[in-house]
Amino acid sequence: MTETNSPHYKKQASYHDKRYTQNKGNLIEPIIRHRIQDSIFYKQHLYLTNEATLLPVITNHVHYISGTDSSNRPSPFISCLFRMLELEPSKEIIDTYLTQLNFNEFKYLTALTLIYIRLVYKSEDIYRLFDPYFKDFRKLRVRLKNPMFDSMQIPKHYKISYIDEWVDELLTNDRVIDLILPRLVPRISLVEKGIIPPREYYIEQGETKNEDDDDDDDYESDSD
Repeated sequence: MTETNSPHYKKQASYHDKRYTQNKGNLIEPIIRHRIQDSIFYKQHLYLTNEATLLPVITNHVHYISGTDSSNRPSPFISCLFRMLELEPSKEIIDTYLTQLNFNEFKYLTALTLIYIRLVYKSEDIYRLFDPYFKDFRKLRVRLKNPMFDSMQIPKHYKISYIDEWVDELLTNDRVIDLILPRLVPRISLVEKGIIPPREYYIEQGETKNEDDDDDDDYESDSD
């Protein structure tokens, strides 16, 4: 009796890579997807947008990174991500989102585009596009799903992160802002095949975050 015909043999479940689905909006789980489509924000600002008209919505309304809140209401960030997945912009437009717009002003557009790339692109393309952002130390606000309380029992609804930390989360975590991320081919495998170069560690070149940023760990303001 062969191993596969053995009564004790258990076939391993195959992995279904959703990146190859025709409708990229399905990369967001159905419950969240339906809440986004039913939200006032989506109906008012996103429903009829295209690749160009989506940009002012992002720059005017996305001021923090978040998935859904404690009441499961979708944030503007994840709602705009869903619309990007629906539109499925060309690689030329994605490149424009990343490189051709004002670098400092549109940091949440950068964060949105990076998670879009993480959801849709192949592993080797993700590593190549993400590498320059390991030396991007622009601050990002992240809204907490549940508030944290300090020693005075004052609720903190936001925390400070940075673009380089956001990139690291996208590469190392299985789940980010309530989304399950597709599997990545380990970088070492692609390096050994000569497909991509080894990662550069920019910290070795003396590039560090501003020491003053340590004072902002308890950030809770609604302003940038």
